[in-house]
Amino acid sequence: MSTTSTTSSKKDFKKMSFRDLVVWQQSYDFAKGVHALTRQLPQEERYALTSQLTRGAFSMPVQIAQGQRKWAKADFVKHLNYARNSSFECETYLLLIADLFSEFKDEAEKLVEANTIIQKMLSALIYTIEHPKNKNYESKKETVEEPQIVAVTA
Repeated sequence: MSTTSTTSSKKDFKKMSFRDLVVWQQSYDFAKGVHALTRQLPQEERYALTSQLTRGAFSMPVQIAQGQRKWAKADFVKHLNYARNSSFECETYLLLIADLFSEFKDEAEKLVEANTIIQKMLSALIYTIEHPKNKNYESKKETVEEPQIVAVTA
């Protein structure tokens, strides 16, 4: 299934729940996928990679939710940027996991792909909020495939 929008519909952001935002849904699923992966990492990584990656992944849907409830668009954009920055942090940790732990390379790469889609969705949502009347943007939208988040089992 593909989507060309970062929201479930064309509703005003203040009249909808953060749960209606597709980017929140995707980042929530991403956080669950990261949690499943980090539970399998070696115990000695518990306070290093595992902790940092989990905090970054959990921060993404939280920042989107917090920002969506703000009254000012600038505050929403600020929180979306925080979420996007956390996603870049997560990407780096996932690349490290893929390189350092060959047994988790496939799972880490799938999460990197999902994260890349979330980054694009966040960027598009930020642009849409900052440029609400820019009609040229409509023709430049890419079709984004929804990521397949796979639960990692032990």
